[in-house]
Amino acid sequence: MTDSITPQEATRMRIRSLALLPAPIIALAAMLAFASPALLWPILIGAAGWLVALVLRQPVALISGRNLSQEKAARVVGWFSGPAEELVRLAMVLLLIRTAQEAAWAGWGWATVEVLIIAVNVFAIAGILTKDDPKSREARELLAAQGMLKDHHPAWGFLERISATALHTGFTLLLFAQPWLVLVTLPLHSVTNMLAARFGKTHVALTELALLAVGAGVLTWGILALA
Repeated sequence: MTDSITPQEATRMRIRSLALLPAPIIALAAMLAFASPALLWPILIGAAGWLVALVLRQPVALISGRNLSQEKAARVVGWFSGPAEELVRLAMVLLLIRTAQEAAWAGWGWATVEVLIIAVNVFAIAGILTKDDPKSREARELLAAQGMLKDHHPAWGFLERISATALHTGFTLLLFAQPWLVLVTLPLHSVTNMLAARFGKTHVALTELALLAVGAGVLTWGILALA
């Protein structure tokens, strides 16, 4: 049986959640430098797109959670992340986005709402895991299996969100420039997530630096695709 976490561990989890928040702010500064002015409507569209993709993943998570072990269920949901997000992103750029500037801000909105939801969830879960009841122990076991309870430096989580913001913005630009590139972004999204989940537990620094390289590469590709 897994024990509840200590108040000190809960505090460290909350610090790690708060360390995620500067990532979209730094990305916003870069966006204002290269895609000014900020466009509220595309930002809201991007945020809504991520939330729709999140909802689409829930039935898969529910069914796999009921029929598979926690580890296998996490893999199924991880592989489904690419289809869920990239098909929603494709619909978004085809139906609602009209310019490259709108696409860039939609990508930022997509990445930013993800950061906010993750930060809020981790902050809230930290309090729940200090309790010693069956639901709290189950939640702790699930998070431990996913490597989310390891005491990593908050900087790594911040760097991951910078990489994710670059990826989401780059993917959005790519699909706006050439919608058929969903054939690339869909599997690349899933593979990136799965490799990060696999190696992030044991090789944090190498994984985060690799993600940063992939994010920078995808963002650069997206910008060049618009030229």
